[in-house]
Amino acid sequence: MNSALLTLPLLLGVLVCTAFLLEDAVLPQYHKYGKSLVLVGGALAENNSEVYNAIIEMSGGRGRARIGIINAASLDPVGGYQYYRDLFLRYGALEANRIPIDVNHTAANADPQVVALIRQQTGFFFGGGDQQRIIDTLYTPTPTRRLDSPALAAIRERFNLGAVIAGTSAGTACQPAKLMINSGVSWEALRYGVHTTFSDDHPDYLVYNPSGGLGFLDGFVIDTHFSERGREGRLTVLLDETRRNYHISRGFGVDENTALVVTHAESDAITGKVIGDRGGVVFIDVSHAHHDPHSTYYSISNVLFHYLTNGDQIGLRNLNITFSAKKTPMRGHEHYDHALTSSDIFYGKHRDSSHKPEFTRAATSVFDSRLDTSTYGDTYERNPTFRVTMTRAAYSVGYVERRTSFHTDLTSYENLVVDIAERT
Repeated sequence: MNSALLTLPLLLGVLVCTAFLLEDAVLPQYHKYGKSLVLVGGALAENNSEVYNAIIEMSGGRGRARIGIINAASLDPVGGYQYYRDLFLRYGALEANRIPIDVNHTAANADPQVVALIRQQTGFFFGGGDQQRIIDTLYTPTPTRRLDSPALAAIRERFNLGAVIAGTSAGTACQPAKLMINSGVSWEALRYGVHTTFSDDHPDYLVYNPSGGLGFLDGFVIDTHFSERGREGRLTVLLDETRRNYHISRGFGVDENTALVVTHAESDAITGKVIGDRGGVVFIDVSHAHHDPHSTYYSISNVLFHYLTNGDQIGLRNLNITFSAKKTPMRGHEHYDHALTSSDIFYGKHRDSSHKPEFTRAATSVFDSRLDTSTYGDTYERNPTFRVTMTRAAYSVGYVERRTSFHTDLTSYENLVVDIAERT
């Protein structure tokens, strides 16, 4: 018998095994970034090349990146996919593929063809909308708990091999492990606390999912559209009200058209870097805060706020912050005598988009004041009116990249002490 015929089945077997191993091999970008995420706060502009290029680079680079677009949060999954597909291809992705799963097609989360498509991607992008739709799409519910669908299990496999997890708005809010914010407004959170179910009678209540999100980033609660929608109060309340049960005392909120790039996730080297030229990322730490249980209305003191802008980095294990080399210390170089106050502290995006949102405006002014070391802002809503007091302590620092005005200066700070209580 011809020896070549004897070796043909063996050769085919080797080729099949080789293809399988290549699909399961660590991706080239893993060696540089490890397990990675690009978390955008929403309203991602088409011309934000810094963010799109980061996603493509962390998916293998121009001409090599294969982006799986998961638009399950949207009411128009196909239309949203087409929008992002065109952008990713314009910025140099090799492929931008629709992962065809949404709340109207949940059976696709177990389709072998869909799973096979997922396992060919080098990065994933979750679009905006309603983050609960993503959860309902990718998990399989059981009477006692939810389980990873085959599709979600395949996404986890790719993430572990180095495929970046990116998202905007709901696509970012769905990423934490233990707690996921669903909805809510800051004043209502301060006035009425936290809830686990949505009510049509109270659409502005702070509602969270106690089962968490997709779990690609552990140890933090994540919020989006942050400064632009004045969400500092709601994230503070959620962290404070749940920390005893869930043992999470830190969270961050990402501003619009801004991203936190996370590299080496699930390791001691995990690091976050802020990209995007206008907004920033607010880190809130309630681990040493004091909640007054005897106050008539919500009252908390000694909450630490950190605000990072373009080029700043933070160690996500220890919260060690490194400010961008483009920024200079503000202490001793302040531009104004007094800090600013606010009568609507959780008012977010101004009609004049060049103005900082109110909380950001007041907080950054404390570091740009020669004479004041504290300021305050009141809620616009009454019964009660809450007062937010901001203090620059001895261990607080501010850095700035000066531009044309206070509102366009790129300001960062560390260890702003925040107290919230009813105004007396």
